[in-house]
Amino acid sequence: MQQNPPLPYPDADLREHPPRSPHEQLAGLYFLPRTIDKARAKIQGTLGLYKITPGISGYMFEALGITEDDFVEAVRAAATDDDVASWLEQHADMSKVPELNEMLINRRLRDEEHRASFLPAYPILTERPDLWNWFEIFELDDRWIFDPANRGKTGSALPA
Repeated sequence: MQQNPPLPYPDADLREHPPRSPHEQLAGLYFLPRTIDKARAKIQGTLGLYKITPGISGYMFEALGITEDDFVEAVRAAATDDDVASWLEQHADMSKVPELNEMLINRRLRDEEHRASFLPAYPILTERPDLWNWFEIFELDDRWIFDPANRGKTGSALPA
C-alpha cells in the first residue's frame, strides 16, 4: 500500500481539527492565526469544511488592503507565523489594526432575520439562542464539528 507524502503543514489539516481560535492574535491582530491555518490548509488541500473568503478573513483583507491570493502566497513563502506577520507589516496597512480589531471582536449577527439565514450552516444557533457574537459562534461550531457524537450530522457548512 502506497503512503501519502507528509503534509507540508501537518498542524493545518482542518479535516482533522479546527483552526486556531478567532481570539488568538498575531502582530496585534485578532483572527490572523486562524486565517494562517486556513491558508496553510488551502495550500495543502486540507481545508475541509472551512473557507477563507468570503467571511471574517475577507473583511480583514479588505481593511488591510491585501487580497486572499497575495496572503496565501505570503503564507506559502513563510516558514513561520512571524514571517507572515513581517510580510503583513511590509504589504498591509497596519495602521488599521486597532479599528479592525474593534470591528472583529464585536462583529455580531445583525438581527433575527440575519440569524435565521445562518441556521442551516450553524445549527448550534438553534440550541444556543444566546449566541450573537461571531467569535463565540465560531468557537462553539468548531467544537461541534469535531465532536464524535456529531459525525454524519448536517450543519456547519460554512465555518469561518
